[in-house]
Amino acid sequence: MKINNITYIITICLMFMLAGCDDLIEIDAPNDQLVSQKVFQDTSSINSAVLGMYTKVANPERTQGGLGTTTTLFNGLLGDEIRPFNAFLYTEFATNSLLSNSNFVESYWNYNYKNIYTVNSVIEGLETSNQSKTYIDPLIGEAKFLRALSYLYLVNGFGPVPLVTQTDLTVTASLPREHVDVIYTQIIQDLEDAIEVLPANFEKYGGQRTRATSWAASALLARVFLYIEDWESAFNNANAVIEDTNLFSLEPDLEKVFLANSQEGILQFVPAFSSSIWMSSTFYPSFSANYVLRDGLLSSFEAGDKRRDAWVIDYETQGEIFPHSAKYKRTYSNPSAVEYNQVLRLSELYLIRAEASMHLGMFQDAVSDINVVRKRAGLDALAAPDNQHDLMILIENERNTELFVEWGHRWFDLKRWPGLNDPSISRAEEILPDLKGEQWQSTDQLLPIPQSNIINNPNLVQNPGYN
Repeated sequence: MKINNITYIITICLMFMLAGCDDLIEIDAPNDQLVSQKVFQDTSSINSAVLGMYTKVANPERTQGGLGTTTTLFNGLLGDEIRPFNAFLYTEFATNSLLSNSNFVESYWNYNYKNIYTVNSVIEGLETSNQSKTYIDPLIGEAKFLRALSYLYLVNGFGPVPLVTQTDLTVTASLPREHVDVIYTQIIQDLEDAIEVLPANFEKYGGQRTRATSWAASALLARVFLYIEDWESAFNNANAVIEDTNLFSLEPDLEKVFLANSQEGILQFVPAFSSSIWMSSTFYPSFSANYVLRDGLLSSFEAGDKRRDAWVIDYETQGEIFPHSAKYKRTYSNPSAVEYNQVLRLSELYLIRAEASMHLGMFQDAVSDINVVRKRAGLDALAAPDNQHDLMILIENERNTELFVEWGHRWFDLKRWPGLNDPSISRAEEILPDLKGEQWQSTDQLLPIPQSNIINNPNLVQNPGYN
């Protein structure tokens, strides 16, 4: 791509609160060719390209919700977290009746692959830069982290997907779907590479928690290992982050958890507009009811749970009360605090370590981690049960009440966990038929491959259950 085809964004750089304000260079993808190597020959342009990479992931096209919002919304509706108040609000997700020609699914697929193309462009440009290896390697680590993040959501959403690690469209346009294990191998490799070169604190970023560190890579790697049932690796990576108490600790005040640079934050994305964050604009009912918390989620909160008061708002309309997520409250009508989108936060790591400990036979350790999260919520400590079934119930409930309406955690949990009553099926297959009705089928656990992409690439094969 020639220099005049690169978009310069001046105002967004203020969001990163950097000491110097370079324009962001955003690499359009995938229709443009590689960024001119001129971009990667001076540090000012390089830094701008890297920041533009984050902007594209967090705020695509600057007119719609970023990765956190779309995954939270779509996966929350697919599972048992939220339902639309109005029939026109993504009901095909809430009723699990998606079709292969869904514009929303196509956008979600293409959005992630545009992110990956951008990352690959930056990596290729950095690898040919004349700058020092010491300067370039951490930036490549940031790019690999973001590629791993996008692939984690692609593989959990669609199952096998094409593995794209270069920008040559003559090669990538006809790639087949790779096995899930292959995608996870790439994710793990990217994150392990990132850990080796990323900074271990936020000093390089001016104290802001808005760019990837080695701890962010370790935290995401802990989640990855949890998903693929490598319990020891999940434990070790979560444990490493938790033990760095100089950088991370749970926010005692629940109202501060989602604020900019919360001490609980491992990585945060900055919203595109200073007056709003997409997570609050989407889920907080500023002017009308939108996405209502389902009864099953609400029943998970014990009496006295402070999270119910701090993170849920009961919105009254038409003479009825409709509970909504209030984790993010800053909207156009309520700009009282600066909120950033929490990509990774410490409480998840405690719950990852708890689940891994359970599978490693360390029940008391698992409950101790659960109790750390419960204590912050104002709840009494629990005693360790003597069997895995009962401990799994505690872990599920705690993940439900702590991580609800965040980044699709619940939906991915339902799909990866075996049923509590019937381990031969997934937890999703155990819960959702009663909730969703006759339209539910087990194949709904994967999204359809967009029909337009199958037409353009005959090597793509549709997921079962879709035409």
